[in-house]
Amino acid sequence: MKKIILSWFAIDSRALGIYRIFIGCVCALDIIRRWNYIDVFYSNKAISIDPSKSSFNIFKYIGNSSIEIHIIFLIGILFSIFLIIGYKSKLSHLIVAIIIIGIHSQVTAVANSGDMFLTSMLVWTLFLPLGKSLSLDALIKSLKDFKELKVEELNNRKKGINRPVQIKSIAYFAVLLQISAIYFLSALNRIGAPSWEKGTAFYDMHQLDTFITSFGYYIRDYINYPISKIFTYSSLYLEYSIPFLLLFPFYKHI
Repeated sequence: MKKIILSWFAIDSRALGIYRIFIGCVCALDIIRRWNYIDVFYSNKAISIDPSKSSFNIFKYIGNSSIEIHIIFLIGILFSIFLIIGYKSKLSHLIVAIIIIGIHSQVTAVANSGDMFLTSMLVWTLFLPLGKSLSLDALIKSLKDFKELKVEELNNRKKGINRPVQIKSIAYFAVLLQISAIYFLSALNRIGAPSWEKGTAFYDMHQLDTFITSFGYYIRDYINYPISKIFTYSSLYLEYSIPFLLLFPFYKHI
């Protein structure tokens, strides 16, 4: 039990590096996909926008003209790329988080739960050293720390490497708890819902034209009751099991 509890607060720096790359990509794509809608939703030309009502909004302090919003979006994309490659990781992370939170809070009417989750992850992981491994920062640090002036030193594999380390932080536990709570409460919220109890939720979801993709349009004509029942119940079991797999990883100690 002690090993399990300790695992809640410790993570490998390489895992954080992989996470940094993925969340940087997500942030860049999240900003890029909104680019064509800047004047529709985000600038002072937009439909009924009042940034003064937002609890936190960078545009309230910088301005929200069309040119200013475009510049902020460009800065967000640039520092998302810096976050991906791990250059000035902490600073890049902070700037991206501020811009993403500002974009999401600018128009809450078009936001969704995915936006809220991305914001939460950006805030929690701001307290973790994402640039410790698999980053340009780590490479620069290695070049500064290890001065290889001779052929023997260049061939010495023990030098010039920033070895991965275990990062111990309460922020990592907060991330685990956040993800676990989302899955568990989502599953709990489905109790008593007829479509989930009968197993038709998967079928019903594919009738919502607002949400499904082109692939969803293609497969929905082939979804019958048995298929819907299998995927509906599988989703429920998955949502209940993920929190336990995250918080009680017995498989790590087998």
